[in-house]
Amino acid sequence: MEKYMDVMKQTVELSETMSEALEHIKIRVNEGNIESTIQLVDDTMIAFSTIVKSMQRFLYKLPPNQIEEHTDMLVKGFQVLTTAYEQGQSGKILEVLQFTILPAYKKWSSELEKHLQSYIVS
Repeated sequence: MEKYMDVMKQTVELSETMSEALEHIKIRVNEGNIESTIQLVDDTMIAFSTIVKSMQRFLYKLPPNQIEEHTDMLVKGFQVLTTAYEQGQSGKILEVLQFTILPAYKKWSSELEKHLQSYIVS
């Protein structure tokens, strides 16, 4: 697992940046500034996709976890969010962010940190 330590470290760092971005998006959408969040949402989904791809190298070596289940929940949430953006449904965008994306993200991020931190610290 040592050869994956840099990737694990970057994964945790990028997931923290994603958290900040999602909170910022929620605030901006809540203020009615939906247009200004489109690029940040896109960047956040790209970051998420990058993390998921990079984890494929070592995910199977981790102890039993729920990372994949939480990943699936986030993928579905991002799909609904994308549709809401495409249809210009501001209420739906905020609803999906607050009640789907952010809770799923917190579970996913927590599970990542729980299983990667021990490798990063050691």
